[in-house]
Amino acid sequence: MRIHVKSLSWSTAITMLAVAIVTVWSELSKPFKSFLAGITGHHWVTKSVFSVILFVLLYFIFMKMLKETDDVKKETYYVIGSAVLGGLVIFIFYVWHFFS
Repeated sequence: MRIHVKSLSWSTAITMLAVAIVTVWSELSKPFKSFLAGITGHHWVTKSVFSVILFVLLYFIFMKMLKETDDVKKETYYVIGSAVLGGLVIFIFYVWHFFS
């Protein structure tokens, strides 16, 4: 089986952004954080399980929907961009949270 590069990059980018959003959301909402902790025992473990499931589902969905690309460099930039964006979202949130 050949890896579908475009599906891989899109599912990776979306999963990283989803984890950033869920992280901030769980820090702002104690009931949501408790809900996540109640599923596996710790909210970070639940986020990890969620991210693996989301990634796999998105990969197979995108594999059916998207045309493959040969431009691996462009897809790599999408993944790097989403990693930077997700990291910035979490970093800015915690800086804001520290000072407020």
